[in-house]
Amino acid sequence: MLVSLTGTFVDAGGIIIASILGNMIGKKMSPKYKNTLLAMLGFIAFGVGFESVAVYMPKSHYAVLFIVSLILGTALGTWWNLDNKINNLTAGKAEGLGKSIVTEVILSTLGALPIVGCIMAATSHDFTFLFVNASLDFVMVLILAATDGIGMMISAPIIFLFQFIVITIATFANNWLTDPFITEIAILGGFMVAASGLSLMNIKDLKAADMMPSLLVPILFFAFKGILGI
Repeated sequence: MLVSLTGTFVDAGGIIIASILGNMIGKKMSPKYKNTLLAMLGFIAFGVGFESVAVYMPKSHYAVLFIVSLILGTALGTWWNLDNKINNLTAGKAEGLGKSIVTEVILSTLGALPIVGCIMAATSHDFTFLFVNASLDFVMVLILAATDGIGMMISAPIIFLFQFIVITIATFANNWLTDPFITEIAILGGFMVAASGLSLMNIKDLKAADMMPSLLVPILFFAFKGILGI
């Protein structure tokens, strides 16, 4: 089990190092360049999210599942006031830090790359996907830390915990992580990443954190589907 976490340790360690380096770079960077980098990251995030939706939506066998998931999940997240709670946790550290942490966590956990990477790590000790994901995380956090400070390292334990859970499930209950399940998660992740991108570009604050409970819907759907054997 410990060997399966090799890619996860590399990812989390890279995020911590990138946070420190980014914070050092950011102290010497003018607000003009910080805002430009943040807007460019938002544009990249929107593109990544859009691509994920475009690629995985045609593969879905449940046409309305993502719609129901987003509506119910966002309503639940808004009721729980998740976005404000996350921002309050980072209040006083850096303006926009909470938004940046949410963006990084969503990018690094809800795409097909990290999920499939965790499955490959657990089943065959192949860390290729997780190492690629770790490289992307390093660059992303380096830039975000340059604009929002060393607090970006908060995302490291969150991402580590997520990957640990997925790897554990893939090790002991890999029949749950089916292709249809990954497809639905990737679609939802795409919408959330795109929403984060729009927020970073200051086009529309869609509060991606409030959308996160949407993931509960496909989890419950496939769990009941498996229990009922349909």
